[in-house]
Amino acid sequence: MMIDNVRVTLENGPFTAEDAQYYIDRIKKSTKLTLKKVTFRRADTYLDIRYAFEGIPFERVRRVDLTDTNEKRIVNK
Repeated sequence: MMIDNVRVTLENGPFTAEDAQYYIDRIKKSTKLTLKKVTFRRADTYLDIRYAFEGIPFERVRRVDLTDTNEKRIVNK
């Protein structure tokens, strides 16, 4: 799908075009470069956002935590 001349790929989980638009707007506000593509991969507790810009052979990867920040996590228990 295309949103604001950006190729958007949704790989997993429930994710709406409005959600994608929100993250695209945030990426565009943080840089002066032209955004080319964004890939969203959703899991139970996080969202991977991979994006690339025009003319730059580098892909940026971000992981957004979808759980409550106050939630206690138990590891190896």
